[in-house]
Amino acid sequence: MKLFGLLLASILFVSVCSAKVGKLQRANGLSKDDFATVLEHVESNLPKVWNTLTSIRENGVNVRLTSERKMGPGKAAGTDQIVISTFFLTNDLPKFPEDRLVIVLLHEFGHILHNRETERGQRNPVKHEFFAFAYSIKMAIKLAENGDSGPLDQVIKNLKIRNKSGKPKDPHTIAIKELIKTPLWTNATAALEGD
Repeated sequence: MKLFGLLLASILFVSVCSAKVGKLQRANGLSKDDFATVLEHVESNLPKVWNTLTSIRENGVNVRLTSERKMGPGKAAGTDQIVISTFFLTNDLPKFPEDRLVIVLLHEFGHILHNRETERGQRNPVKHEFFAFAYSIKMAIKLAENGDSGPLDQVIKNLKIRNKSGKPKDPHTIAIKELIKTPLWTNATAALEGD
């Protein structure tokens, strides 16, 4: 598992050398005790998620844990914050195994990177989602090349499902439909099949 952490840290490292390390923060409504319990649970039971969170924080992103679920498992905010629902971290959810949670975190970090590269007024929801999905796929391919195909399996499986069942006008669905026509998608599916 240490190898996964080192690999992930090297993969996620972007040109943010001067950035300070982001903090793990507690959102309003989450008690200090619950916050500590969640952190302990993730570190002990979800080592890939813990390593991904650590690598993201090392790129200057604050990670705020919330007990709210209405936003889904995670959401990026601005250029330096990701909000994660503790519900998805602490419950054994068949639709959200650890490898999918890694992809969620990578996707949200992709949004952060896109926000850092794009002026607020120039942001387009479909391009934003495309960038975030593409980033998570690229990182999953790198993980697979280094022996862990779990995240790649999850991203391919779930994007195929969303491609078929997503709302046609949703920026996520539009971005996925564009993404599956790219060489990146072809490379991702080939990398998984070759595993």
